Amino acid sequence: MSHTAMPLERKTELLLNDPATLAGHSCHAWQHLPRADIDAIQLQALKQRFAQLRNRVPLLSKLAEAEGVTHIDTLEDVVPLLFEHTVFKSYPPSLLEKKQFAQINRWLGKLVTPELAARIAAADVSGCKSLDEWFETMDAAVPELRVSHTSGTSGTISFLPNSVREWEKACDVRKLYIWSQTSPDMPDPDLHTVYPYFRKGYLSHVRANEFLIRALLPGEDHFHAAYPATLSTDVLHLGARLRAAHAKGTLDRLEISPELLAKKKSFDKLQADMPGYLAAFFEDMATKLRGQRVYIGATWNLLHGMARAGLERGLESVFHPDSYISTTGGAKGVVQPEGWREDVLRFTGARRLNETYAMSELVSGSNPRCEHGNFHFAHTVIPFVLDPETSRPLPRAGRVTGRAAFYDLGADVHWGGFITGDEVTVEWDQPCACGRPSRYVTGAIQRYSEKNGGDDKITCAATEGSHREAMDFLNSGA
Repeated sequence: MSHTAMPLERKTELLLNDPATLAGHSCHAWQHLPRADIDAIQLQALKQRFAQLRNRVPLLSKLAEAEGVTHIDTLEDVVPLLFEHTVFKSYPPSLLEKKQFAQINRWLGKLVTPELAARIAAADVSGCKSLDEWFETMDAAVPELRVSHTSGTSGTISFLPNSVREWEKACDVRKLYIWSQTSPDMPDPDLHTVYPYFRKGYLSHVRANEFLIRALLPGEDHFHAAYPATLSTDVLHLGARLRAAHAKGTLDRLEISPELLAKKKSFDKLQADMPGYLAAFFEDMATKLRGQRVYIGATWNLLHGMARAGLERGLESVFHPDSYISTTGGAKGVVQPEGWREDVLRFTGARRLNETYAMSELVSGSNPRCEHGNFHFAHTVIPFVLDPETSRPLPRAGRVTGRAAFYDLGADVHWGGFITGDEVTVEWDQPCACGRPSRYVTGAIQRYSEKNGGDDKITCAATEGSHREAMDFLNSGA
């Protein structure tokens, strides 16, 4: 059945559960779904998600009860129920320092549906002596869940409870773009993936590789990572804590366990061996993969580091011009070097660099940048622009600047609504010159913390008492 002939109920079901099928697995159709159609489907989908999760996700139930929200009639009705993105790192930091993973699990269980919370509570994490062990144990004990984490630049990492199905749905949509898919039975393009980082890990963009390999590649042997090891979350967390303590002048008070020091020593040895791994990595690209169509998705600094190292070795236009090179993630306060995009294109030989506006908390919503420089919202994401002081919704009309917030319709085991630290300008009415009908972010995206000299106090639209009660509930017993 064609998209136009589908009833609204069927379109809503597909957007929530199988979004690529909504567009017949066609990239062009996905990018050109009518604006009015998407508005209607998203509202219906939000109503369904709220009805499904209102009494099943404990933290949402607590907040909705305090705010008196029993149903959703308009998109704006959900705004008081949007969490601060910091909710995912609101656990007491001492739990990690003391390796109290059972209490982390109790905290995590209040963010997900009851069946999943029961599985999380039943997982035996008593023997875990590190974050790496905890992640590995959780993967085995709760196979339908894949917890990931953020980079923790503030010194505290966020834990993001995404289901396997959430990851799969997101990768099915990513496949539309990467394959330039035209139909569900399009032949496999014999794609390779080049990844200028670690083979495995629990950091969100590394975690995604498990699902991208399944969705995109004919087999595991088509995935080429620079380092065949697992990126240690413990070492990443230690680095974030060291940076935060240095910034606060409290380095002398930081306690580091002997086990963590030993892990850091192993990581330092791996770093010492990295030139050998890199040599083999570039040899692979220069010989086995030359002229091949590849997919490379990484943060801008990893892409640029790979490009510079390749160019220094005299490697240019290594891959097929139709290769798909993608990057996401902001500069995070780092000044991006002049010409980094040109370096990436010169090394890879790809015709264009595909940039997206995305974040770890938004698994299903990677918002692609068009040829006119605007970031178009994914259909699986409902965007909001909020007053930066009160977090009340600003009008969904005209060109509006304020704090970005999102509802992730792909989230099926946790509540997908959250408020970001980003200042954005959204064009609600004027169609983009690229011809895509979706709304979009135009102009620069800036973090309020950078704009305000390092400070950003997010205010929830919920009443102060409701929000405080919800947060107290989340951390009681943790």
